[in-house]
Amino acid sequence: MEIVTNDLSKFGYRELAEAGELLKEYANKPADFLSDGLTINFNPNSGYVFLSDEDYNVGVMTAEGIVQFFSCPQCGYEGTNEEAEAEGKSFIKYSGYCSSECEEENK
Repeated sequence: MEIVTNDLSKFGYRELAEAGELLKEYANKPADFLSDGLTINFNPNSGYVFLSDEDYNVGVMTAEGIVQFFSCPQCGYEGTNEEAEAEGKSFIKYSGYCSSECEEENK
């Protein structure tokens, strides 16, 4: 089974509705962190529907609109920066890593 697909025939009704909301939001307020090669994707394992560009930047829908979704390259921790901050981490503060420890391990 594919981990991620952009084949809309593999999206269920809920995922198609989420994709529609994401596209509607993007049409009204494009996310500045997303660039060329933009696709809408679905991860059947997690149920997430998201936007992704050719540089693997990921955008997810939250109550605030489309926000960046991160994955720490050191430890694999994933989430939005808001979710990370709720756990005492910050992808923004540590240049894409979730913590100072992960950032330091890659210097």
